[in-house]
Amino acid sequence: MAHPAPKIPEGPHGKLRYDRAKRHAAAAKAKSKRSEEIHAIFKRVLAFDPFKDTDKIPNDSAHAKYKSAIVHVKAAKAKGASADEIHSMYERIMSGTAGKHTKA
Repeated sequence: MAHPAPKIPEGPHGKLRYDRAKRHAAAAKAKSKRSEEIHAIFKRVLAFDPFKDTDKIPNDSAHAKYKSAIVHVKAAKAKGASADEIHSMYERIMSGTAGKHTKA
C-alpha cells in the first residue's frame, strides 16, 4: 500500500522539518518498530517546533549537538541576532566547527 503524499509544512523551515521527520521514521523502521510507531514518530517530528519545545529534545548523545545548537541560537535570537547570524551559528555548531566556550 502506497502512502499518501504528506503535506510539507509551510514556512522557511518546513522542508527541513519534513526531511528530519523522514530520517527519524527511517531510523525507527531500521529498528523494526511497528508501523503505528513509525507514523507517530514521523508526525511528532514533523510537528516539532524547536523554539517552543526545546525541553522535549531528548537528552541523549544522538541529540546532544542539535540541542546545543537550538539552545545557543535561541539565546542569540533573544539578544537580537539576525537570521543570517543565527543560521551561521547553527551550521557551525552542527558541523563541529564552532569555537569552545571560554571563561571570562
